[in-house]
Amino acid sequence: MTTRFVLLSMLFAVPLSAQRLTLGANVGGSSANADLGTSTGWKSGWSAGANLTYRMSSRFGLRADANLAQNDLAGAPSIPGERRFNKAAYMADGVLQREELPGTKLLPYVLAGVGAVQVHDKGSDSSFTRFAGNVGVGVGYKLGRIGLRAEGRSLLYKFDRSVTAGRRMTCCGRPG
Repeated sequence: MTTRFVLLSMLFAVPLSAQRLTLGANVGGSSANADLGTSTGWKSGWSAGANLTYRMSSRFGLRADANLAQNDLAGAPSIPGERRFNKAAYMADGVLQREELPGTKLLPYVLAGVGAVQVHDKGSDSSFTRFAGNVGVGVGYKLGRIGLRAEGRSLLYKFDRSVTAGRRMTCCGRPG
């Protein structure tokens, strides 16, 4: 099963060294759009992270993202433990934005990238890591040397197991 998390964030961005390097921080929500089985699904949660963007041109940049999200399980799963999952994502993104002209305040952009997601069941000592893809859209608003960004991203990866109490289980709560 592929699980896609939508990360909705408000970012604060501060340009460094001649506007080629931008440091950003974000907080927001985390919502899964796929259920794990007939009686188990995800509840909405929170996300927080940081990113660093290097502008290669006025339209294209490379961005490194680190994001932590947390979601709880809904329903009546047979997975023991706390039923709360932390997901740490480390992504390398390409960012394409509208060309920044003098006096421009709104800058829409799209991004896509690859990386990894580490999923940790807070009810156990176990975790697993998966290859992940990332796509998103956003808009930035310049306020002089700082700016605000509103962004929505989908983090796509395969959530095919949860390791709890020393037993391997599938995502749907049946022993694997």
